[in-house]
Amino acid sequence: MSEDLIDEMFSAVDEYYPGSKKKRRDTEQEVQKVKETKTWDSRPYIKTMPNGVDMELFTLGSLADALGRPVITVRDWVRKGYLPTAPYRLPTVSNKNGDPHQGRRLYSRAMIESAVEIFGQVGLLNGSRVEWSDHGQVTQDVATIWNNIRIEEAK
Repeated sequence: MSEDLIDEMFSAVDEYYPGSKKKRRDTEQEVQKVKETKTWDSRPYIKTMPNGVDMELFTLGSLADALGRPVITVRDWVRKGYLPTAPYRLPTVSNKNGDPHQGRRLYSRAMIESAVEIFGQVGLLNGSRVEWSDHGQVTQDVATIWNNIRIEEAK
């Protein structure tokens, strides 16, 4: 058999053939495509607030994506007091005793956008480790702005 005939026979076969192992990792194009379609605000919760207004609320994961940090890092920042606690919560099925500190943490769009703006101004977006001893003002700024936003959203 000539090489041309063999190439022609197997040209219809994609990169997999019977008995072969499938690739384990996505190609760079597929990964880039997923990154382009997924943004921090792609999955909002729409909640009706006590004042009757529907509001878009986002999870801690959305906040972490917007800041370019892992969820566990942002959760740790909240636990240590570097970021304010979530002003809104979704109740969980296991939260039968009504504890307000249980449930999924939720943030409004304005809160996330303001945090991104503050972090961007001091160069903390998508960066490496944050030395909070050098950036104590960020904590104060975020807390102040989030408090003002929450007051506005309650009206």
